[in-house]
Amino acid sequence: MKFRCEREVLAEAFGAASRASTGRATNPTLSCLRLVLAGENLRVTGTDGDLTIDVSLTVSGMKDGVVLVPAKLTSEVVRSLPSGAVEFDLGEDKVDISAGRVNFTVPIGAGDDFPKWSGTVGEGAPMATKDLSEALKQVVRAASNDDARGVYTGVLMTGVEGKLRLVATDSYRMAIRDISANVIPDEASFVVPARALNELQRLLGTAERVSINITENDATFEVGNIRLVTRLLKGAFADYKRLIPPNLPNTLKVSREAMIDAIRRVKLVARDPIGTPLRLQVAGDAVTLRMVTPDNGEATEQIDAISSGSDIEIRFNNELLASGLEACGTDEITIQTSEPGKLALIRGVDQNEFTYLLMPLKS
Repeated sequence: MKFRCEREVLAEAFGAASRASTGRATNPTLSCLRLVLAGENLRVTGTDGDLTIDVSLTVSGMKDGVVLVPAKLTSEVVRSLPSGAVEFDLGEDKVDISAGRVNFTVPIGAGDDFPKWSGTVGEGAPMATKDLSEALKQVVRAASNDDARGVYTGVLMTGVEGKLRLVATDSYRMAIRDISANVIPDEASFVVPARALNELQRLLGTAERVSINITENDATFEVGNIRLVTRLLKGAFADYKRLIPPNLPNTLKVSREAMIDAIRRVKLVARDPIGTPLRLQVAGDAVTLRMVTPDNGEATEQIDAISSGSDIEIRFNNELLASGLEACGTDEITIQTSEPGKLALIRGVDQNEFTYLLMPLKS
């Protein structure tokens, strides 16, 4: 194998593919990138066995071939080179990587058990990357970080009335977002790992369209010259529709930024801001945020609001509340409640496509 390519193009391809590789696997080939050169087409593939990122790019090919190279090292080497043409030249047991007066010799990976390509090749259902990127920013945050939670470490994608709906929950909160894109049939559903969607969001960049192909076991997302393939999570996802409260008599309308800033200030008194409840006291045309600690005293801040229904005090995990407010993205938000211990529903004003449900802390 021998080829030449511009440093910036190669660094971007290697960087994208290497994010799917892992250095902790028992299979050493999973810490490598697989390079396949045929004519002027170079394919760079990284995988951990569950997530695969495959990048196709045009190079000045001089000799076809296939090789495994250490993902992290090779990516760092290419990124460190000066701008301009980079030349790869495969020897018997090493690869020479050179640019200008800089030269590296990198060992090649051994073995032929690099996982086979499992993605779906062909015309997928297209949608706007801007819509998907915004939805992922709002929803993926609500997925669980605990691997033991299985299907809840992913995001449910389902078809609802000709739209794509994304749902994620870690049992403390739930995020739901509808997108006007008919990419999967109504009532069809599958769960995509949050890790894969985080990587997909990084790949969306400035591309205009992304296509989606779904099979029984995996999902393929294609963005320009990059394909991301991920295994689907198996298991029963919660009946999220039943969790949405049907009647919430109390409504608080407030500036989103004012509340985020107030949360940031009052939590300064807490040594453990996550474990210390944030109290929201709603009365008339104001809401008071209060945090009380045994060691550092207490902090309160009152901000203007419009409320209807009963005066009420609710305790929240301040980090999860702030996360929901940030996800809304509108100037004003509403928080709808019924009783102090029941689910609260948070939405941006005039933003019906996104819903954030949050379980209050016990009094």
